[in-house]
Amino acid sequence: MSTITHFILPADDMERAKKFYTELFDWKIEKFPGPIDYYAITTTDINGEEGLGGGLVKRDKPQDTIINYVDVPSVDEYITKVEKLGGKVVVPKMAIPGIGYAAVCIDTENNTFGLWECDEDAKMNQCESCGMPLVENTTSKFDDKYCIHCQNQQSGELGTKEQVREGSIRAAMQFMSKTREEAEKMADEMMPKLPRWRE
Repeated sequence: MSTITHFILPADDMERAKKFYTELFDWKIEKFPGPIDYYAITTTDINGEEGLGGGLVKRDKPQDTIINYVDVPSVDEYITKVEKLGGKVVVPKMAIPGIGYAAVCIDTENNTFGLWECDEDAKMNQCESCGMPLVENTTSKFDDKYCIHCQNQQSGELGTKEQVREGSIRAAMQFMSKTREEAEKMADEMMPKLPRWRE
């Protein structure tokens, strides 16, 4: 039987939320390695045993709420079941490299929940130009190595290095709440590692 395995807790102010939950429940909240603002949450039960794990993330939209993820053997199989039963998939299957796959759904009562499939071999397809995750609605129709932001969807022309860098900076500022300086640093560290820009 499937059970809740993980939760995601959105926050407007990451440090304030970290302090609140650490002091309230004595949760261990640590920054996850990588460029995104994600903090791993370790909980314990009343006996001191490790409990349900979670994540603290930057709130993208005002209506974002806590999402509980249910462990399933196959995200693909359960996406099909969700839709057959009248639910909707609002975030398609995505890879969390080296950990597993996730998707976010809405049930028939308008409740949001996540599906989680453990898979240490999970790999994320990403744009070879900017590093953006490639999913169905972000993959270029001309070349599946690139995203719709790096490859013009009318002409098929790829953006210049300067255009891609500026787009990455703007995205990090808008969606990750990075300062211009932080976003520039992220872009300058990431881009040379991507296949299109390797020398």
